[in-house]
Amino acid sequence: MIAEDVAILLQDPGVIVDQQPSDVLVVPVPEAAVFIEDAAPLVITLDEDSDLLVLPTEETRVVIAAGQQGPAGPPGPAGGAGDLLLTRTAGVPMSALLVVYELGGKVYPLSHDDAAHVFAVLGLTVSSGQTGAQISIQLEGTVSDSGWSWAYGRVYLGQGGQLTQTPPADGFSVLIGFAATPTSINLSISDPIEV
Repeated sequence: MIAEDVAILLQDPGVIVDQQPSDVLVVPVPEAAVFIEDAAPLVITLDEDSDLLVLPTEETRVVIAAGQQGPAGPPGPAGGAGDLLLTRTAGVPMSALLVVYELGGKVYPLSHDDAAHVFAVLGLTVSSGQTGAQISIQLEGTVSDSGWSWAYGRVYLGQGGQLTQTPPADGFSVLIGFAATPTSINLSISDPIEV
């Protein structure tokens, strides 16, 4: 094969050949081996001593090293998939499983007859803590406790954040959820209704 028999096919208009086409030997190169990353034209030269096509190449090395494992975060509260949980600061010492309201960035137990705060009902505590501690509050989903023994039916807000299945006779009726089993409540907090 002589140089005049070689056809040149340039697919990239940014490629410039510095010799006449009759002096260039085209060597097939797999597509996966050619990467042009910048917009500057690529100059292809012909090595006159060996009749080889000389392509400029740049070598890039990437070193990937494993990092160190960071410390584990605090464990999250118990809850099921899809449950909506918040973390808030306790305004007073609190146990788990209390209905709370939020005021000034802190949470407090709520009573069904607390007209000043009943419309700020937030959710049910699922962790306990002293004043100033971070506690978890569940807004929806299922909450379980082995100490419960609910009858199948509705669960309401009582006094001091406690849960009850007896609808209040005064104050406000706040439906907290539904006891589907003796040891679980499906939370579905409703707006307070004045009794």
